[in-house]
Amino acid sequence: MSILNLYRTEFMSNYRRIESFRAFKPIFLACLLALLMPLGCSSDSNESRSDSGIQPQQDAAEDARDAQPDSEQAQDGHSDADSSEEPSDADSSNHDASNSDTGDVWSPPLDCPSDTPGFAITRVDGDLEDGAPLVVCGAGFGAQGPEAVFFENFESGTAGEDVTESSPVRGKWLSPSGRYIDDAARSGALSLLVADAQEAGGRGVGAVMGFPDESGDFGLMHFDQFFVSWAERDLGDFPGNDSSPTEFSSDSSAKDVWVMYGTRGDNYDYSCSQGECNGNDIVLATHTGGGAFKMDGNTTQSNWWMGDFWAFQQWNMMSVYLAVNQQAPYVDIDAGVFEHFSADKPMHREEYGGPIMRQELDQIPPVWDRIKFGAWYRQAGDVRRIMDDLYVSVGEGAPARVEIANAQNIEDATRIAISVVDQWSDTRLDVTLNLGGFDPAQQDLYLFVVDANNQRSSGYALGE
Repeated sequence: MSILNLYRTEFMSNYRRIESFRAFKPIFLACLLALLMPLGCSSDSNESRSDSGIQPQQDAAEDARDAQPDSEQAQDGHSDADSSEEPSDADSSNHDASNSDTGDVWSPPLDCPSDTPGFAITRVDGDLEDGAPLVVCGAGFGAQGPEAVFFENFESGTAGEDVTESSPVRGKWLSPSGRYIDDAARSGALSLLVADAQEAGGRGVGAVMGFPDESGDFGLMHFDQFFVSWAERDLGDFPGNDSSPTEFSSDSSAKDVWVMYGTRGDNYDYSCSQGECNGNDIVLATHTGGGAFKMDGNTTQSNWWMGDFWAFQQWNMMSVYLAVNQQAPYVDIDAGVFEHFSADKPMHREEYGGPIMRQELDQIPPVWDRIKFGAWYRQAGDVRRIMDDLYVSVGEGAPARVEIANAQNIEDATRIAISVVDQWSDTRLDVTLNLGGFDPAQQDLYLFVVDANNQRSSGYALGE
């Protein structure tokens, strides 16, 4: 071949490349523009899904697919006959957390439009997995969510080691105490040992939580309303004298959850003598002897005697909501609600509207600033009590929460789990899901929203 022919061959090869680029140029520029705008230029096989793995705009995606030439639809494995297999809105609660093709992290829909009147859940998007993001759409949730939240399931620790300050899923311990154990757990594998004749010192661990706030008298946020939920179980005798695994003690024997103002909220006179008045202590569902339970404290007043609810040798999940009326804090409280769930009994609920705060404690404000878990137990018997799934919310909107239960009617539920709400609005809640030991593959689950007025929605079936 002559040198002239070689140059001619090389020239024609390069010319074809240039011409190919010119032909491709409009498509290239369109795709480049699409990368700079959230439209995409791919003819992926999942046309009706966004890159986020959820399906908030199915109609727009189908229009884009229909605009493709028939040959492109055939190449993508898509046809009009296939469109019925696309995921619908009803299926969107079971989407992938990420897109396997792009690696994009799942993101929820931008909004939750709802024309539903009243207070109702209309849609739930997200994977039914512990820690997964969940979006709850609906109406009438209210604008106010909880002001501050603490959630601890003890799963970050190691059996036999001491609980650490950073152990909780949300928030921190102010003064951590006690050890992780794996004898039994309500959810996951670990729980907190709060009372044991040998390992826990017999009198309780007294783990303290509070929300740091420099403006507080003791460096903690003041709150005049709170919601607290916890689960506890005896692996041995009920605490106190003359008890057994299936019999109550004859004496006052347990202060499982103790709310107060200051480090010595149980002793107003002594603390004042030391220059820092404390008080307003109230023990939630304290056992006073012979199976009688009461909401009461050393520096508060209460006539709230409670009914029969305890389940021996089972997980007892309890919650209390208290709200003080700051316009008249020493008269009747605004709200007092107690709920109990266990495997052997239907839901137990009580309400109270009597007094709590004492006006003679005039050196302190009618508020609280901390909560102690596993606070005190009488040293007697072969006691081994554990706790799990602690949840606390305080301030305006304290009772607002998301619950999952094993019955569509909450009165029929024997087990519930509370999830942390990350963002709250009237029509949309962004939630970090806590299954609390539930297995969605094994049982039907229902989601409830409780608003800032402690009103509960109807149950919404999950996974449908």
